[in-house]
Amino acid sequence: MQLQLIDWGIVAGYLVFSVLIGILYTRAASRSMVSYFAADRSIGWVMLGVSMVATTFASDTPLAVTGIVAREGISGNWFWWSLALCHLLVVFVVSRLWRKSEVITDAELIELRYDGKAATTLRAFKAFFFAIVINCITLGWVIRAVGKIFGAFVRWEAIAPDLYSSMASWWPRGITISDPGEGLSILIVTGITVVYAMMGGLRSVIVTDVFQFVLAMGGAILLAVFAVDHVGGLDSLVTQLRTLYPGEAADGILAFFPQGLAGGALFSFVVYVTIQWWSTHASDGGGYFMQRMTAARNEDEAYKGVLLFTILHYLVRTWPWVLVGLVALVVYPLVPPEGVVPAADYARVLADREAAYPVLIGRLLPPGLIGLMLASLMAAFMSTVTTHINWGASYLVNDVYRRFLRQDASERELVAAGWTATFLMTVLGLAITTRVDSVKSAWEFFTALGAGLGLPHLLRWVWWRVNAWSELTGLATAAACTALLWGLAPELAYPWKLTLTVAASASTMMAATFLAPAVGREHLARFYARVRPFGFWGPLSEPGVQAAARRQLARTLALWGLSCAVMLLSMWTLHQLFVGHRLTGAVLVPVCVAGWGLVLRRESAPHA
Repeated sequence: MQLQLIDWGIVAGYLVFSVLIGILYTRAASRSMVSYFAADRSIGWVMLGVSMVATTFASDTPLAVTGIVAREGISGNWFWWSLALCHLLVVFVVSRLWRKSEVITDAELIELRYDGKAATTLRAFKAFFFAIVINCITLGWVIRAVGKIFGAFVRWEAIAPDLYSSMASWWPRGITISDPGEGLSILIVTGITVVYAMMGGLRSVIVTDVFQFVLAMGGAILLAVFAVDHVGGLDSLVTQLRTLYPGEAADGILAFFPQGLAGGALFSFVVYVTIQWWSTHASDGGGYFMQRMTAARNEDEAYKGVLLFTILHYLVRTWPWVLVGLVALVVYPLVPPEGVVPAADYARVLADREAAYPVLIGRLLPPGLIGLMLASLMAAFMSTVTTHINWGASYLVNDVYRRFLRQDASERELVAAGWTATFLMTVLGLAITTRVDSVKSAWEFFTALGAGLGLPHLLRWVWWRVNAWSELTGLATAAACTALLWGLAPELAYPWKLTLTVAASASTMMAATFLAPAVGREHLARFYARVRPFGFWGPLSEPGVQAAARRQLARTLALWGLSCAVMLLSMWTLHQLFVGHRLTGAVLVPVCVAGWGLVLRRESAPHA
């Protein structure tokens, strides 16, 4: 379905609103680098939590979930559900510590935590690695997803045929964006996004994130309601799935946990919940999460913001996407009925199951609501892109330009450098977009690439012996293993690639931890005095304080374990309510509420 005038009006109105927010906060963001990249450390917990979930609610995510449900069933979402264990660990163990560090980037923390030339080298390398490699890969798949969405609605060959023909004459071959019209849509939306991100800094990003989350979440729920109604309701949806995919096939699609050993599903699940969640490079909440925690008003605001994010991320966002993915399996079966020639929309879905999400928008929603839905997906896209270009630019300015090139740069000069770096991030992200096809495959490569940092990132907060060589060795080993496994064994399943990468990087990381010189006592003491971490800091504190720090760590980990149990029960309860036994789900709802109440009452994260 093509966009009608009302749809264009809604989309245009949303874009104008976003730019106006950037203009509104330009003056406040221009005062200093802390203003531009940390919003003057003045953000409250509600805005922090909503901003975090808006950032992870990218336009690529509903497409990826739709594809996962088609290929692996509901249980395939454990690829990202497993990260609930990681995010809850961030809530109770390190959220307050990040705020007390008062750094602008996690790369800056390196020279606060470690000493010597190794720390300086690690800071420079990680600034490059996160800004250019990790950040731009993420931008690449997010931008690629918005191109798929616009490809379902905006046909430039009809809107501007001369422009389209001109672009088609020189459009490069061999890139994943084969349609020049899709490329034009990407350039327009990304260009508008970078304008307001450059003007308003992190403050404008967070303010627009709140509005964007409400719009994106409302659009996701709206589509889920229309989709489920299209197939006759939840009971009818389950019945039709069991008819189209008899026996074990339907069980595999609808199950919360993997069924049997077919296709290595059980092994994948085990890897996700035992290895992947802690081996991710953001295991301690680094990156753009850290940027928001350090922008909080105080330590308690940081803690509450991450907790709000975790609840919204895993208990509110999930099911609208999953339900649309299940409806897509009914409306567009994996195998066309015998003798039926697929229509254009069906043929597109058969070629790319991730495209079922935008195709269903065009098929199920009336004019006006299509524009609202498209605006909601643009909101999801823009909230993620603005975060990543601002976050990536913060490394280039704080950890490269100011640290190594212009240590005496004025605040105005640093803000100008932030504008330049923001533009650079966008250009690099667009370049990577031309090489990204499947969103989930990009997720997998990205996760393995940073897997060597998960363990040292967690240990550096609780154990004095971790040093810069721990991180350097783990990072280098993971990057080398990822390059080798993806280059020489592309057919090897992702869980095996990740397991081998983590085993190699963890081994070399631990060896380096003990073989390399320990961080100097005086340097460690400065870090300890600022952050006041708990755990094992024997060389720095009196025996009584050491014992108290270890007991605090044990209590905090126990609380984390309780919160994980309540989170998993809550997720399973929602599964029962939507596609399982509703009576079971209804009975478990008050149990889950009581569980979260217990977690909040027993919250005992350290206060310095």
